[in-house]
Amino acid sequence: MRWLRGQTIRGRITLWAVLIAILLVSAAAFAFRAGVDTIVASSTHTLLTSSGAAYESAIHDGTVGGFSRPGEDQLLAVVNPEDKIVVTSLPRSLEDRIKHLAGLEHGLNTVRITARLQYDVVNEVVATPGGTWHIIEARNSESGQDVLNGLTLVLAIGAVLLVIGFGATTWIVSGLALRPVSRMREQASLLSHSATADTLPVGPVHDELSALAETLNAFITSVRSSADRERQMVADASHELRTPVAVLRTQLQLAHLSSGDATALEKEITAAEGTLHRLSNLTTNLLTLSRIEAEEPPPATSGETLVAEFLGSMDRAIVLGSMTAVSVDFSSAKVRPKIRVAIRPIDFAGLVDNLVANAIAASPRGATVSVNLAAADDQLVLTVLDSGHGMSEEFLPVAFDRFTRAASSRPRPSGGSGLGLAIVRAIVVRSDGDARLGPRAEGGTRAIVTLPLLAG
Repeated sequence: MRWLRGQTIRGRITLWAVLIAILLVSAAAFAFRAGVDTIVASSTHTLLTSSGAAYESAIHDGTVGGFSRPGEDQLLAVVNPEDKIVVTSLPRSLEDRIKHLAGLEHGLNTVRITARLQYDVVNEVVATPGGTWHIIEARNSESGQDVLNGLTLVLAIGAVLLVIGFGATTWIVSGLALRPVSRMREQASLLSHSATADTLPVGPVHDELSALAETLNAFITSVRSSADRERQMVADASHELRTPVAVLRTQLQLAHLSSGDATALEKEITAAEGTLHRLSNLTTNLLTLSRIEAEEPPPATSGETLVAEFLGSMDRAIVLGSMTAVSVDFSSAKVRPKIRVAIRPIDFAGLVDNLVANAIAASPRGATVSVNLAAADDQLVLTVLDSGHGMSEEFLPVAFDRFTRAASSRPRPSGGSGLGLAIVRAIVVRSDGDARLGPRAEGGTRAIVTLPLLAG
């Protein structure tokens, strides 16, 4: 069947339809011919037995001495119990076989004389006190056979024409049914060479083709969205990397110029190390963001594992806060160990690290950052509170976008890349959660992340 794989869908549909039509039409023709044969045989048997009814009555009545001669078209013979022919109109070829005919079983029998000459014969047995009589009725079946052969030829020709017509109809109908697919393919080819936001047309009828078009449109939209993200990533990365690379080049040039001054050389090397550190953070965050957006839906993680990651993040936050005299107050007592959340442990730790690091960086010396992890109403809720400078109303709608920084945020040399909140949103979206930022009445910013708990 390998050759069938190289055929078009239209060709395969037509071929299979023709094969099925051949089987069905052949079965119908054979059944029809068998039915006709049965009807003809039954009619012939009835006709032959009726022609010998008068002789059978005479034998039963005992008036066997005055049998009348059969009609001109009747082929009949009466054989008495002594195996003598009393009356006959059979042709010589059958009379010579009278003993054989008298031994035939009850019912319609076929006796072949030559290749073309054959007779339908019925042997009626009449039992009397004086012995057993035989009434042999016969009929030349040549004409009936010619009719049946003609019927077979007509059936064969009709079956061939029917199969051809069925195949042609299937070819036309399948072509009409596949025409929307051809138009869809042409439209897809045009879309692949254009930069428009068009999608495949969806027909008004809700059938398999419209469902296919909707599925392909969703795929096209997803691919375009992914391509747009990649292009935006490349554009943003090239823009953001250009500045630190240029600064690093300048600092290295100044270091060369300061080769004779140890103090100036150390200053330029230290500055270059800071720029390199910021460049490393930027590239690491870009790779992290790309990985999160490209990976499959995350597996389930238990509450016990998430609490362990949360405590690890708090240890790092305490060390980070100590550098600027910012204390960190945290709690995770309301998280049950058996709950499950669709998030990777490493991503959850990164989410907490980013939010808490932003809160520490925004808080003044001596301030306190409060972090709370709790499970309530089928959600895992992470809340981070700081008492820093806060965010403007204009910045809040774009706070989670890539490479966005509040006007009052920490200076760029401190290492901020503008990707921390973008990474947070990517992690939360991948887990079907939500992340929000808002001002606090007493000053500072409130960050709230909610992650849905999995059933079971």
